[in-house]
Amino acid sequence: MSAKFNKKAFDEQSPRELTTGQQQSTSTVHTRSAHSHPQSTEPTCFFCNEPAGSADLHNSSTYNIDTNVRKCALELEDTALLAKLAAGDLIAIEAKYHHHCLRSLYNRARQAAPKGNEGDDSCLHGIAFAELVAYLEDMKSDEDSAPVFKLTDIAQLYTIRLEQLGLTVEKQIHTTRLKNGLLSALPHLRAHSQGRDTLLSFEKDIGPALMMACHHDSDAMHLMRAAQVVRKEIFESGFSFDGSFKANCQQEAVPPSLLALVNMILDGIKHQTQLVHTATTKPALTISQLMVFNSVKHARNVDSPSSARHIRSQETQLPHYLSLKIHAVTQSRRLVDTLFNLGLCVSYDRLLLLTSTALESH
Repeated sequence: MSAKFNKKAFDEQSPRELTTGQQQSTSTVHTRSAHSHPQSTEPTCFFCNEPAGSADLHNSSTYNIDTNVRKCALELEDTALLAKLAAGDLIAIEAKYHHHCLRSLYNRARQAAPKGNEGDDSCLHGIAFAELVAYLEDMKSDEDSAPVFKLTDIAQLYTIRLEQLGLTVEKQIHTTRLKNGLLSALPHLRAHSQGRDTLLSFEKDIGPALMMACHHDSDAMHLMRAAQVVRKEIFESGFSFDGSFKANCQQEAVPPSLLALVNMILDGIKHQTQLVHTATTKPALTISQLMVFNSVKHARNVDSPSSARHIRSQETQLPHYLSLKIHAVTQSRRLVDTLFNLGLCVSYDRLLLLTSTALESH
């Protein structure tokens, strides 16, 4: 029995099979877009979208860089750059850039800026310079001081004032040009080179400034010589404690020059009529003995963990007396050693040696 051909069923099936075949053939076609390529993680410049190359990429770290870049993009009407800036603050998005790309942006914005801005900047520079001149003139009028200015400090004041007036200072102030302007505006101002620094001072203040410097140097020399004289007598005295406290033993343990110096520091300089009736005070004797006890020929290493060492020939009566008295009252080794570390008395071990020596002698 022959099958009856159904033309209507054939017409409905043929488009369906044709579509299925096309889908199968399409699914087997491999195109370049079908394969996903890994995106490059190499950082690129925010402005030129190029990697570092021979020029290093720099991080956006200064707080005003985002403000300056946005200002330049608005002035240049750079829509591509404005679209990038819409992603957020340059520091927040960790944008990196080439120095020459940022410099090129600033230069293009400066060239595109209207001429009126240059006049405004010049006006602000004039205001800051006039205020700087007024400040120097005020310092000149002060008769109680002889001011000397460093040119770098003056340039810093000038920069700070420009920023306070609303001007963005992108480059360092030309100090030589600033110095020449100040010398022209202030005829009595003089510039002196001192190594890499330039010092500015008024002509009338040069003499007093030199006198003040000499005066300070003279005071330092006097202090140094006084210390040398006193230290020489301290180390030449050769005092030794024999375990007894005799009359006037404290005065004998202290060099006269040191005792006189401490007396003058504590009581002031006496008039000639008062010198005859002046007696050495107990505080002066106490301080003098502690100074002798703690004096060393060579400076101690303050970072050394070991305790301080004292020369036995400089152990005056007071440190021994304090150690004996405190131990007799408190029986505390820790307290004795604490006061020893403060330079007030001998150590606990030294105290035991003294007591044992005294017992053996008796």
